Amino acid sequence: MTQSVPTEERREGQSLSFLSQSIYALGNFGVAFSPTIVAAWLGYFFYGQEDGGRPIRYLAPATFSVIWFATQFLNAFTDPIVGYLSDRTRSRFGRRRPWILIGAPLLGSCFFFLWTPVTGEPSLANAIILFFSLFGFWLFFTVVVAPYLALLPEITPYDNERVRISAFMGIHEVLGTAAGNILPPVFAGAFATGALFLANGYQVTGLIGALTLMVCFMLAALFTRERYRPPEMRPSGGRPVCDALREFASVFRNPAFLPYVLGAGFYRMAAATIVFVTPFVATKILGSYPATERDLSLLGALGAVGEHGAVDWELAAGYLMMLVLLGAALLFPLVSLLSRRMGKRALYILSLTWLGIVLILMSTLGLWPVLTPLSQALVLFALATFPLAIALVIIRPILADVIDADEKLTGLRREGIYNGMEGLIQKTGAALGPGIAGLLFQFFGGSTQDNLGIRLAPPLAGLCLLAAALAFTRYPIRK
Repeated sequence: MTQSVPTEERREGQSLSFLSQSIYALGNFGVAFSPTIVAAWLGYFFYGQEDGGRPIRYLAPATFSVIWFATQFLNAFTDPIVGYLSDRTRSRFGRRRPWILIGAPLLGSCFFFLWTPVTGEPSLANAIILFFSLFGFWLFFTVVVAPYLALLPEITPYDNERVRISAFMGIHEVLGTAAGNILPPVFAGAFATGALFLANGYQVTGLIGALTLMVCFMLAALFTRERYRPPEMRPSGGRPVCDALREFASVFRNPAFLPYVLGAGFYRMAAATIVFVTPFVATKILGSYPATERDLSLLGALGAVGEHGAVDWELAAGYLMMLVLLGAALLFPLVSLLSRRMGKRALYILSLTWLGIVLILMSTLGLWPVLTPLSQALVLFALATFPLAIALVIIRPILADVIDADEKLTGLRREGIYNGMEGLIQKTGAALGPGIAGLLFQFFGGSTQDNLGIRLAPPLAGLCLLAAALAFTRYPIRK
């Protein structure tokens, strides 16, 4: 029988220094940086590039989509397992930090090998290397990130401090996402012929990204102190698998978890879809229209116009996503203020609904009777800044509230299992979104001349966000 959520007053205070908060939040740069590069540019790298009008393909879109979905879906089940084991880890270094310190180098290595196809055309060898490197990337991403995120509710019990740390994490998330969007096309152009032992600019991105991941996560783990001291584990009675399954199912007895995780899952599906599709929107839709003098002036100021007025639409895609992220970062203080006045629940529902409508409108780019297609894109991406700012700041404190409610019900701190079960749902959504988008490209068109499949993908993401808003109306905690 479902239990009611205990009422709880807001707790105000401070238990961490500014430096401690900042170092912990630094890990979120890595959380955002690598998945952004993978989601936004890996598909484009494998089948979206062109060289003098000649398509460059290491895999067919449908093959890539199958590998993307399979690796994400299989790894989704590792999230609750890692969370379960992390909750039960006992060491002098804590419960969470050993996982981060061991997993970070392996995560960086797998990230690098994502960008190393062995043949210049679609082949079984390319598919095998992509499958195992992508599977390893998502596996070790879970091994590192699930314990890292599980630390937040443990390092401070105060609502105001959690929101502040979440805002710092949001800043790093914006910076990491911006870097993940802009660096691949920059390096692709700057190192088109390779550097050192690397064949091209995307491999340069892979090496730099691998080193960045290791530094961010290892610093966060080394300099964050685990304050929670868990009780000694009771003997399992020789049935660890049954105990684990009961633990996984028990989170759904918390009435706040199901609406939260459904909303978060649909949000993740939408976010993964739109990040994946933006380079295609820029290069295949915006790039199909002639740029006006005003467009060229703006893009030229950003370094996205080359010789003879040729627009680098890959770089323009990075700037479009960076516009949203930097605009969102400027709105973080406003979101923190509104969360205290409106409550996190109402603010999150507003964010999901607003952003869903914007993404549905993205299918109409180039069809408006006013403004150039580039200007239309700038308007829509600018409208996305406020709801994105809300989501970046609010979602982590909401999960912390859900975990606090569970502690009232069970007497235990179970951050690992909650982050793991959330990861299961979110990774399933992240697998479905880009996977479906790739199939839309394959069967409805994903080229400059035939881009219906690309136009259909943003409304798919928008409908996911509206579904997330509907699910979250059932969320019972109001604070």
